[in-house]
Amino acid sequence: MQTDEPFNTGKAVATRVGMNIREIRSKLVMTQAQLAAPDFSISYISAIERGKIRPSLKALSLLARRLDVPITLLLEGSPSIAAEIRAAGFSLIDADPDRDIDVDLLQAKVLVQQGAWRQAERLLAPIQPKRLTTDLVYRFYLLQGEIHFGANEYQEAVVDLRAAVTQGEVLKDNEYTERARNLLGKAYFLLNNYTLALENHLQCLTAIENGQIPDPFFSLDVYRNLADDYFRLENLEKALTYYHHAVAMFDGMNHNSKSFAQKYMEISQNYKAAGKLTMARDFAIRSLALYNMRDEQKLVGIIHQRLGKTFERQNDLGGAEQEYRRAIALLHELGDAVSASTSQTSLAELLLKHGKRAEAEKEAEAALSFAQSGEDVQVQGQALIALAYIRHQAGDFKACDELFTQALELLDSSHDHEITASAYFRFANLLEERGEIQRSLHLIKRAYERGFVPTT
Repeated sequence: MQTDEPFNTGKAVATRVGMNIREIRSKLVMTQAQLAAPDFSISYISAIERGKIRPSLKALSLLARRLDVPITLLLEGSPSIAAEIRAAGFSLIDADPDRDIDVDLLQAKVLVQQGAWRQAERLLAPIQPKRLTTDLVYRFYLLQGEIHFGANEYQEAVVDLRAAVTQGEVLKDNEYTERARNLLGKAYFLLNNYTLALENHLQCLTAIENGQIPDPFFSLDVYRNLADDYFRLENLEKALTYYHHAVAMFDGMNHNSKSFAQKYMEISQNYKAAGKLTMARDFAIRSLALYNMRDEQKLVGIIHQRLGKTFERQNDLGGAEQEYRRAIALLHELGDAVSASTSQTSLAELLLKHGKRAEAEKEAEAALSFAQSGEDVQVQGQALIALAYIRHQAGDFKACDELFTQALELLDSSHDHEITASAYFRFANLLEERGEIQRSLHLIKRAYERGFVPTT
């Protein structure tokens, strides 16, 4: 006669898994229908959550991915118990970790910092998160998020970065959590969800203000991100505040007589003293990486460019010109042709507003030259548009139209539909000013086809 034990054991597992799935789904404010589609029926999810069905490993893996949690979280008892186990640094899967994984993750980190996204992706491809320790799972998801971010795959980045935030919270490590959250906010920003971007970056700011993250480079990045969020949300006063915080942070690091390399080593030593050996090793490696120092300087150049835009929005044209010229000088010094071109295009457009057409033309031509050397079609397109406006103001409509046509061809080949749509609309406005209504309407139609959204 068959005993009840196997049935009861299976029933207990099914009940536990069902309860965990329901609890996590509810915390994410996700409906059963959202969790089910497109592979499962709502009734199937309902049966799992009620403990009536024990899902296969394949089904469980799919559900774990949709809930953005490790599969072990669905199997190891309630999420609160699993969190306590993982916070202590142990899980059933931690008994026999692959010692090579740590080296793979470190190599992938270096590749990410070098911008070799696809190489890093190939290195991580064989790794199975369910066989990693809790700390390595966090690093894996963070790297996956950084790879997607660098490859402009922002929706995919959101999924992995949310998983990294979850792992940081499970570890009860504020620094892990907020570093992942900062990148998550950036991904939302690039998906044009500025409200969610701001929400995440404000949480990072709270951690900084509470002294939980003793890394000035992290603070610099968060301040810049907050300023960008507020700028997009049309809160220019707040944007200016955080741009100034970022510049002050950078100046403070420069004025303490320490080089960037020395500063990274100091941070590394502080982390070592605090027992955070992974972070200590990461910053020791950064102290030897010159490209990281260049990245921080480039960031400040971009901040000056954004400050210029903010001053321009406030009609402080003198302040805007000063910030654009600071950005150009710093970015030229770094040899970053593309970023310098972007700032010079902004300066050219500003000078044209001042009525300084000759100076504007000089800056626009220099911007185009640098953009072409950097082979960035989007930046080339924007420089051409600046030149087109200068020709239009001079009354040379034929040259204006030729330049705008070249710009639109380049922008159509880029991935940024928002900028492309806006360019079509700007050209349409110029044609309307001249009374060329038919051509203007045709371009407005092209703008809307590319997703143009009029501002209120």
